[in-house]
Amino acid sequence: MPEATITIIDNINGEIRRHGMSQEMFCNLIGIDRSTYRSWQSRGEMPATKLLKCAEILGCSMDYLARDVKP
Repeated sequence: MPEATITIIDNINGEIRRHGMSQEMFCNLIGIDRSTYRSWQSRGEMPATKLLKCAEILGCSMDYLARDVKP
């Protein structure tokens, strides 16, 4: 059975839930539209500048958000 692929977006979504935020609220905090976030979800990636902003908002490191991600 193939191993499930984990993306940075999956880890961010987990942290969003852990912080009790909606995706809409989170998108507002990082300054993007939900459609942009959905696009990143479908690709499984996001710009590094926004990843840094996500880490700041979620109170963690970019390394933490990239944990268990397979290239």
